[in-house]
Amino acid sequence: MVEQETEEMKEIEINFRDTVQVRQGIRVTRSFHLPGKITQVMFHFPPGCNALVDVRLLKDERPFYPAQGYLALDNATPVHYTDADYYANEPLTVEVLNRDGINPHTPSITVVIRYKKPWYSG
Repeated sequence: MVEQETEEMKEIEINFRDTVQVRQGIRVTRSFHLPGKITQVMFHFPPGCNALVDVRLLKDERPFYPAQGYLALDNATPVHYTDADYYANEPLTVEVLNRDGINPHTPSITVVIRYKKPWYSG
């Protein structure tokens, strides 16, 4: 009989949600201290973005989603399912460019990382 060690897996969400002023852009970088797998990336474009708000996610300063260019939608929440390796403290950067000449916008991006629960945590 072979004993199988069961590892407890956990998930964490890294959330990006910042208001971008008229004709402005921002870059926000966050990371997680443990290695794991990125299992999904969710973008939320509130009503009124009118495809004037460009958003992309970079992983370790390289385009991750979309692989080229930016995503620009209106009143939509696409979810990208993936199985990408994530190393400890790997930088995740969101770039948002607001091309709207009248309104500020607040898109949000959520990255889900699945990781092994450390043995020392309770």
